[in-house]
Amino acid sequence: MLKNYTSEDIKNDKKIHKNFLNANFQELNLNCNIYKGNFYLDSFNYFTVSDEYKTFDSLFSRDIHQSKEHFYTKDFFDNFKKNIKQFKEYNNTFILGSNAADNYYSNLLQFLPRIFFIKNKKIQIAIHRNSSTKFREFIKFILDKKNIEFSYVYLDDGFYKFINCEIPQFFNLKKSIRVLKSLLLPSDSANEDKKIYLTREDSSYRKIINESDIIPILRAKGYKVINPQLYSIQEQIRIFSKADKIIGPHGSNLSNIIFSKPGTEIYEIGPEFKSDYEKVFENRYKDLAIINNLKYFRFLSDTVPVENHSNLATKYINKKILNNSNYYKNLIVKVKDINNIE
Repeated sequence: MLKNYTSEDIKNDKKIHKNFLNANFQELNLNCNIYKGNFYLDSFNYFTVSDEYKTFDSLFSRDIHQSKEHFYTKDFFDNFKKNIKQFKEYNNTFILGSNAADNYYSNLLQFLPRIFFIKNKKIQIAIHRNSSTKFREFIKFILDKKNIEFSYVYLDDGFYKFINCEIPQFFNLKKSIRVLKSLLLPSDSANEDKKIYLTREDSSYRKIINESDIIPILRAKGYKVINPQLYSIQEQIRIFSKADKIIGPHGSNLSNIIFSKPGTEIYEIGPEFKSDYEKVFENRYKDLAIINNLKYFRFLSDTVPVENHSNLATKYINKKILNNSNYYKNLIVKVKDINNIE
């Protein structure tokens, strides 16, 4: 059976403790624990298992809402050992990782902060194959600034064995935001958009289907319609850092409010979340707003089922949840709510 090691267990076990390196982000005086050695992990949870079948939940849990109980069952352990010799192997790799479904919130806030703790100047970096070109280009942008030469290793779904590799810990939300705020870039334009509306017109769910009714109203109020999919991540950071008012449907685009200046007004349009499994999403962007001292407002909208979900959604999301959850439906915004925004 797998055995979870707490931080105290790591300190007291000399053999395990020597596998943990400590890296420092000097600008913020922030430390990061990095496990270096031989280990196994899956490319969905990035659940790390040492070659002695020890795990480290306190360091390698990317989401506090992730359930990992099944990893500690006898059935899992028996199946794990049965297939262990079939796991594909990588050597001398830094596991940055990325979300299997290419979710921007997860990529930005859970995985990307770990990139600032790479020590080597030449390295292989492991990310999921489903990661977007935009995210890969942003990684390159950061590593070029750090003068790090790198190549990618692409992970597919499943477990892998890593030999003499490094995997950094995951941070809590506040620490991740501290790290990411170092990415704020100077503006090269005097004409910044102070009011923006974020459209999800290219998304397969949670897009506003009566958008044509509200965009003329917003434009009359001085809002510019922004489709974040048309901008690089660097450009998105600049746009969000300069805006005074931001309106948008619930979705990963709102992750960029971590770059907004204190006092920025955030208006989130979202569905009512009724089921327990949806509650993890309910206050996601409200929490980001609170941490960043932003003024946050939420408007509840009506929902409409989606006829055809994307291949990624149907691959990773339970069919029952996909059909029933308001999180995976489109939205009808109440026009009166938009009229009340200045």
